[in-house]
Amino acid sequence: MATINVLIAVDGASLASKVADGSLSPGSLQSPTNLGSYSSSNVYIAMIAPNSSVSNGTQGQSELQISANGGDTVEWAITTFDNNFDQTAYLYSGSFNPAGSINTPLSYASGEAYAYLATGNPPASTPTKFVNQVSTVSGTILKIGLQIQYTLSFTLVNNSNGAIIGYFMWDPFINVN
Repeated sequence: MATINVLIAVDGASLASKVADGSLSPGSLQSPTNLGSYSSSNVYIAMIAPNSSVSNGTQGQSELQISANGGDTVEWAITTFDNNFDQTAYLYSGSFNPAGSINTPLSYASGEAYAYLATGNPPASTPTKFVNQVSTVSGTILKIGLQIQYTLSFTLVNNSNGAIIGYFMWDPFINVN
């Protein structure tokens, strides 16, 4: 059983701008704004996974298709293109079709991990240790031989004041061998 890590990058600045000018609904916790699919959602979402797990040349697209086996765990992490500097995105919900194809409720984890980065300008040759907050969502595939279409929902928060900008969703795929 493998773990397939999927990184989701959100254009938080663009979503915040579209909500602010009224061209995109902020949605609600129970009814997030659907960002559409393919070219519509590609404007706001990019997903990547290890190349060995990607199907159909969808690397970097919002409709990422990954290949998995029964018993594999898919672990999603989300950030904004500015690395959560101006806005923070976090996953709060997911649904799967067909039902029962992946365990729900999903497992939400938030923890701390040590990381090392160079500091200074220019960067020092010796990295500095810091504490990094790591948040992920994971689910284990329970059925084989099917394609799972799923939705992930996330909240986008304004980091300057803690206000929720909006709730959004889109629908990628998992091809189960």
